[in-house]
Amino acid sequence: MHGCWLTSTIFSLLLATSVRAAQEGEPAASNLSAVTVVHDGEPPHRKLEYKFANGQFAHYEVTSKMTMTTQHGQAQVKAVNESQAWKMFRVVTVDANGHATLEPLIERVKMQAQIDNLPPTTYDSQLDPAPPREFAEVAKSIGRAHARFLYSRDGELLKIITLPGAPPYLTAAAEKVDAKYSFLVPLPKTPVGVGAVWKDRFQVMVTVGEGLGQPVTLQRQFTWKSQDGSVATLLSKTSVLSPINNPQVEGQLMQRTPSAVIKFDLERGLVLSQTASVDQEVVNALGPNTRLHAQSETVERLIPTPAGVQPAALKQ
Repeated sequence: MHGCWLTSTIFSLLLATSVRAAQEGEPAASNLSAVTVVHDGEPPHRKLEYKFANGQFAHYEVTSKMTMTTQHGQAQVKAVNESQAWKMFRVVTVDANGHATLEPLIERVKMQAQIDNLPPTTYDSQLDPAPPREFAEVAKSIGRAHARFLYSRDGELLKIITLPGAPPYLTAAAEKVDAKYSFLVPLPKTPVGVGAVWKDRFQVMVTVGEGLGQPVTLQRQFTWKSQDGSVATLLSKTSVLSPINNPQVEGQLMQRTPSAVIKFDLERGLVLSQTASVDQEVVNALGPNTRLHAQSETVERLIPTPAGVQPAALKQ
């Protein structure tokens, strides 16, 4: 499980805390439906939308801790992975329809991985001249934008434009506009009020048998829980819709079904914070007589834009 976490780190950081964050190398799966409003909430209704401006920067700090405990018979192994990342996106352009092209990248990471009481493996991209082998792929992505994402005002992903040096799996996602790679919270296309409920569905790939891939349908449901001034509190829950009778598949889906609390600024049209958590256990996930327990929490919060940041400073 330690290696699995490392391979998913790069885009988990970029897309956190979106539950659509995909594992590196995972085949693209098709989208199933756009956002559907289940209940439009209490009046007054208003349009929830992002409000991006040309040249705008949004900087976020993301802290994450994941504990994976595996048990086989009486033997038990605990892997604890912690990270702190500073990421951002810049608004490249906004067209006449309000569609915005966003370019995300990771600015800095501090990471630690530890198994049981063994010495931890650590990496700080700002202080360490060379990364440990386990974090080499992460280090290659620091300060480099791999793609640009075109969004509508309600957070629908319309297009992915890859940049030079983009990994092959992202290029494949761009060909199908795979919304699994979206890093914005989807919003309703129609005006809603407090108490509104909306949902979307999408597919992820899981491994079955001898490396065979199988699509699984997931659903996210969002609820506009409350409003305090201009800040709306949204709740989200991801669930599995496809029938699953394989504990090994259930184990793969544990980290993809989080619950989250989202703070959205209605006036600024921007996510202020997201907190996503998972606490699940699957029996026989790694074979007979095994038990897998996953606990994680990821907190993402908007931070002030550092002085002197210019688009030309970004590495291409």
